[in-house]
Amino acid sequence: MIEDYRKACKRGRREVADAVAHGRYPYLPALDDLLGGSHGAGEVPVGVREIPMELVVGTKTHARSNVFSSNFLPIADADTEFAAKWSRLHDAQVEEGIRDPVVVYEYLQRFYVQEGNKRVSVLRSFDAPTIRASITRVMPAPSDDKEIRCYYEFVQFYRVAPIYGLVFTEEGSYAQLAELLGHNLDEPWPEDEVRRLTSTFYQFARSYRARGGEMLSQTLADALLLYVKAYATTGPLGVSDREMDLRVARLWGELVVAAQDEAIAYIEAPSEPRAKVVSSVKGIARGIRRAKPLRMAFVYDRDPATSGWTALHERGRISLQERLGDAVETSSWCGCASDESFERAVAKAIKGGTDIVVTASPRQMEQTRRAAVTYPACTFINCSVNLSSSAVRTFYARMYEVKFLMGALAAGMAENHRVGYLAISPIFGSVAEVNAFAIGAAMVDPYCTVHLKWSSAEGYDWRRELEENDVHVLAGRDYPNPTDPDEPWGLCCLHRNAAPERVATPVWDWGRYYELIVRAIQDARWRKEGSAHRDQALNYWWGMSADVVRLELGEGLATGQRRMVQIVRQALVEGRLHPFEGLLVAQKGVVVREEGSPRLSNEEIASMHWLNENVVGRLPKSWELSPAAAGDVATSGIISPATDAESD
Repeated sequence: MIEDYRKACKRGRREVADAVAHGRYPYLPALDDLLGGSHGAGEVPVGVREIPMELVVGTKTHARSNVFSSNFLPIADADTEFAAKWSRLHDAQVEEGIRDPVVVYEYLQRFYVQEGNKRVSVLRSFDAPTIRASITRVMPAPSDDKEIRCYYEFVQFYRVAPIYGLVFTEEGSYAQLAELLGHNLDEPWPEDEVRRLTSTFYQFARSYRARGGEMLSQTLADALLLYVKAYATTGPLGVSDREMDLRVARLWGELVVAAQDEAIAYIEAPSEPRAKVVSSVKGIARGIRRAKPLRMAFVYDRDPATSGWTALHERGRISLQERLGDAVETSSWCGCASDESFERAVAKAIKGGTDIVVTASPRQMEQTRRAAVTYPACTFINCSVNLSSSAVRTFYARMYEVKFLMGALAAGMAENHRVGYLAISPIFGSVAEVNAFAIGAAMVDPYCTVHLKWSSAEGYDWRRELEENDVHVLAGRDYPNPTDPDEPWGLCCLHRNAAPERVATPVWDWGRYYELIVRAIQDARWRKEGSAHRDQALNYWWGMSADVVRLELGEGLATGQRRMVQIVRQALVEGRLHPFEGLLVAQKGVVVREEGSPRLSNEEIASMHWLNENVVGRLPKSWELSPAAAGDVATSGIISPATDAESD
């Protein structure tokens, strides 16, 4: 009926007027115009598929694009032949449904119609969710652009799971999704599993949009991946609509935080405690409640006997217990690397009345996030930097400040202007420590070079390489390696045929750190900080000013060296000096920051992936790392297979 056309036309013209009023192009885009005459890297026939209507965004050529609004609704006058044909198609849809597939070209997961524009328009007027289409894919030319690299990953995903609409913005997301669902990107998925994921995607999209998800600056696929991660162990697919709504509601804070441009708020120093004045019955009652000890469970993925990092945190737990006495009760659970063992430990801890669950590794972040969503009444904290979560607060120490001091001290000891630096793996924050060390060294000796080695890179003899480069001063690990007691740690002087002589030791005082966290929770500062940053993740990144890290000097150091370290330390603590302010120059002379520039932001420091100009070495390739280090990097690394070429 022509009346149906008039109604659709009225909607279409309103859309055109609104687009013009807001400065947007009011008609359909044409793929040929977008490609500028190029055919990309070739065309690939895909076949006939049911495709999401929302991904049909334009026409193949410019010929008929101006008779539709940007949403495919008609705008031509009602007395035209176009209107008459549109009306007949509308009647056919009402009587028997439109059956013939349209012909479309797909480019970057968006569809452009070559034949069947009016069929698309009619179905759009019915708000149909999908349409059958014969698809030809236009492959974009290979590029270093992240969008193009992500699209090539999608093509690999589509071969095994033909689903349109999953548009990820980060590389590796398709592989993550496949792994979480028990599949990969090499072998075709069972058809039933593809249908279940497709159904869950639409189900999640409905619930997500109902809560206002379209206002968040993330793709549906990015949000879906967060959902799958959160419910990976409890079955993310095949739930009822009601259960999906409940899950999205519980996860909403995580979704909001993930969509923020500045997802993480870094707290650089402990807030001042409130004055301890009990002046009311309410205050007395609060004091009585505090008389109950705070119960903390430390859940480790490794064992202190084999992991130096875990041993540091376990000593911190014991120190906390000694510092606060009856005010806290702590317990520890070791070797909880698997999802099953982790969930079992957390469930037992919660059943025992635990108030705070502490996890000491970034590898545990996803497990911790899932537990925090499951047990919202409990506080969960994870030792990591630059990983965002609304349900889990993260904490780390600014060890790069100590490394700046170590670099200055090392340069003064190296008569041949060469010092070594042994790093473990390139995770968030680690490159900042390398560069702070190098900048500190250059401050004392502008001719000093820092020879960087990675202990987690397999097949390399870093000891031999340092010896060949005539390096006699080395910044080793920050703590002893239980599995290799001979590996140097701290700032050492290397001697041929003799054990390394340690002259300075970096200290992570996790007992002090945990004490400050407990006191903040007890006097409500923790809660107030959460309220002040409601839509951001919170990371406590404290440093020497909070006395959670420090450099302990050996007895053999000269008085002048001690004094230099004390002067530089005081300037750092008082904020008069910062390793990453002013002129910063990377390898090959690349200027990172001009002279007179403010210091780098915490985000820039944590995610740093460049090396200072006086560093001799490079970031390792992802495939060069040991399996354990590769696992660390997969969770919180600053390198990936896609960035390997950039690390030379």
